[in-house]
Amino acid sequence: MKNITISLCETHHKKNSKPLYSKRFDRVQSFHFPPGYAPVEINKTSFFINELGEMVFERIFINAFGFYEGIATVSDKSGFFHINEQGEDIHQHRFKWAGNFQENFCVVQDIKSNLFFHINRKGNNAYQKKYSYTGDYKYGVAVVVNESGLSTHIDTKGKSIHGRYFLQLSVYHKGYAIAKDEYGYFHIDKQGKEIYSNRFSELEPFYNGRAVAIDHYNVKMLISPKGDILQKIDKPYVQEQKIKSYFSKKAFDYWNNRILSAILELDVLEKFESTLNKEGIYQHIDLPHKSVDMIVRWLVLKKIIYLKNNFYSLTLLGRTILKESKLVYLYWQSHEMIKTSSYMASSLREHVEYFSHKYKVSFFEYIKNNGEMREKFSAILNYYSNDYQNHLQLLKLTTESVCDVGGGNGILLEKLKQKYPEIKPIILDKYSYNQNNNIDFFQADFFQEWNLKANVYILSRILHDWNDEQVIQILSNIAKNMDKLSILYIFETIIDEKITVDKGISISFHLLNLLGGRERTLSEYKIIFCEAGLTIKQCYLKNETISLIKVMKQRVG
Repeated sequence: MKNITISLCETHHKKNSKPLYSKRFDRVQSFHFPPGYAPVEINKTSFFINELGEMVFERIFINAFGFYEGIATVSDKSGFFHINEQGEDIHQHRFKWAGNFQENFCVVQDIKSNLFFHINRKGNNAYQKKYSYTGDYKYGVAVVVNESGLSTHIDTKGKSIHGRYFLQLSVYHKGYAIAKDEYGYFHIDKQGKEIYSNRFSELEPFYNGRAVAIDHYNVKMLISPKGDILQKIDKPYVQEQKIKSYFSKKAFDYWNNRILSAILELDVLEKFESTLNKEGIYQHIDLPHKSVDMIVRWLVLKKIIYLKNNFYSLTLLGRTILKESKLVYLYWQSHEMIKTSSYMASSLREHVEYFSHKYKVSFFEYIKNNGEMREKFSAILNYYSNDYQNHLQLLKLTTESVCDVGGGNGILLEKLKQKYPEIKPIILDKYSYNQNNNIDFFQADFFQEWNLKANVYILSRILHDWNDEQVIQILSNIAKNMDKLSILYIFETIIDEKITVDKGISISFHLLNLLGGRERTLSEYKIIFCEAGLTIKQCYLKNETISLIKVMKQRVG
């Protein structure tokens, strides 16, 4: 039994290197014991055979897969379902797709909604909720993916194990699971907490107290459950070569960004919105032929367009860049950003912004007077508003008046109004960018004293634009309008005190260079809030890119 293998051509099975039977099929799969059957395919049909190559029961399927826990997954014209070892249906349900039974549960896909969930051995739903995807159970825990593409763990009743969500997630192995956030891979425990602060580009499960990890320079190593490096697998000269290669590629990234920026400025991607004939490409793109050749080759190399049947089309990446990210990309690669960044060394030497040195006005004054840059800046605000999806539910608003100080184009208030329809939204800003009639606008310079009473005040990525003295002034002016029940919610990136991930550190150089500000640690914020007569009541989502800080007035006496 144990010596049965699949032939290299996959048309039959072998035992002790000899054919197990004389028949040949289009494709065979492995035998599963019990019951000792193997699924096979011939003439676009599937069925099960025994060790003699004989059909074991008179049923033909479109697809058939091996027996797991005494149950096999099969499909016919009605969909996917399950049979027992006698070839009988174990339930009457039909699905768009089905996996194999593991630990008495099976992953299936709903025909109508296309969503995934688990069923039990009777074919009934194990729980009510459905997901964008679900994985098999292992030790009573499964990975599920929500509508936002984030992963978490559930038990066999569909209940959350820890309530934490990650970009990617594996099942638990020896008490730990591999998770991924925007900084890389790491291990978490059963509470969903990271067991160390390091991040890696690749990571394996722990095996007897050690795991293979690959860092962002592509250097291989062994780590402990504390994240300590036990041993570098790569030899020193290999490590050095990989690090050199990493920084060489990083240095050239500037040119890749400039190339894409130029292509977007020339509106080339728009030409590929509908398929473009390879021979007619020069008539559609009004550039010298040699330039067109360079651009097309680069776009194919970067998988932004592809060639099929002599026609060029946009890939998903290309469509996303064109439809969702073009203005955002052009904002970061604009002449204003590039020119200002050339003074980075001067900004660091003097610890001041250099935008006004180059353009003779402050950045926000420039935005107000420059229509093209204002459009790009508004796109940036809309784009980064997606970072707040997990934060809005934490505000728990009802009928409060909500004042967004420095609220820009009002995108955050629009999202809050959708979630909390009874609130009274107000933008307080020096300039009006908002066209939404459902949001009131109060014109004020938040560096000057103003008078506007609200139940809730919001500062969304405002404080990181300014130096400490300016931040204290902004907060002091808000504090003067607050009473003991008022709440100030602050959306900001909080720098990790341990300096293990680049959360807010690199962007601080840009903020200093452009505006004179920087990202801060929670300890630095506590000092600043105290200076303004405010105190932190709670900090939510400290490990996220954007944290939410709940602030109230200090009690006197």
